[in-house]
Amino acid sequence: MIIEVTDLWKDFGEGPVVRGLSFTVEAGEVHGLLGPNGAGKTTTVKCVVGLLRPDRGAIRVAGREVPDDWTYKELLGYLPENPSLPEYLTVGEFLLLMGRLKGLEPREARDRAEEVAALFGVEGHWERLIHDLSKGTRQRVAFAAAVINSPKILVLDEPFNGLDPEAQRVAKVLMRETAKAGGAVLVSTHLLDSVERLCDRATILSSGRAVASGTISEILRRAGLDEGSTLEEAFINIVRGSRGRTG
Repeated sequence: MIIEVTDLWKDFGEGPVVRGLSFTVEAGEVHGLLGPNGAGKTTTVKCVVGLLRPDRGAIRVAGREVPDDWTYKELLGYLPENPSLPEYLTVGEFLLLMGRLKGLEPREARDRAEEVAALFGVEGHWERLIHDLSKGTRQRVAFAAAVINSPKILVLDEPFNGLDPEAQRVAKVLMRETAKAGGAVLVSTHLLDSVERLCDRATILSSGRAVASGTISEILRRAGLDEGSTLEEAFINIVRGSRGRTG
C-alpha cells in the first residue's frame, strides 16, 4: 500500500471533523476521496500530507509514518484546494524556485519548469507576474508546480477548480500516467462526473465518516443500483442514507 490511513480522528474543538476514517491507496491506483462540502475531505488530505497532526489514528505514506518521518515528502506532489502562490514572482521564477526547493539541480529545475509549463499551457505566461493571472491560469501554474519533481505520489485537493476542459484532460492524463507507472494518486473532489471514469476505487465521506468504499461497481451495488447508473446517483443514495442513520 502506498497510502494507508487507519482510524483517523481530527477535532478542532467543536466536535470531530474526521471520525475513525480508514482507507488505503494501492500502487497503480487513482483513488477518489469523495463527499459533499464539509464532509472532512480537506482535513483528511492535510493529515495525509503532514500539514495536520491526527488526534488519533495512524497514517503511512510509502511506508513512512506521517507526519514524523519527513522523508516521504520527496515522493509527494501536493495540490491544496486553494493554492497560495507568491503574487510578485513571475511564473518562471516560481516554477524554478519550486524545482530547486524539491531538490532538483539548477539545469534540471529549468528543464522541468519549462516542461511542466508547456504541459499545462502556461509557457506563454513565463514572464508574467502571478498577481496578473486569472484564477484558471493560477490553478494551472499550481498544478505544474505540484508535479515539477515527477512525484510518484499525487495528493490533489479539488484539482479541477477553475480548470477548463482542456486543462482537466491534461490533469486526468497525468494522474493516469502516474498510477500506470506504479505510483498512486489520491484525489479529493465533489465533482463526481470528473472522476467517475478516472478512479479505480473511491471512498465516500459523510460527516467525517467513510460510508462507502470500493470500486465504482462496488459502490453502485452498495447503493442498490445497477451498472448503468451513475456515481452521482450512488453518491446521493449513500449520503442520504448515512444522514438518516446518524440524524
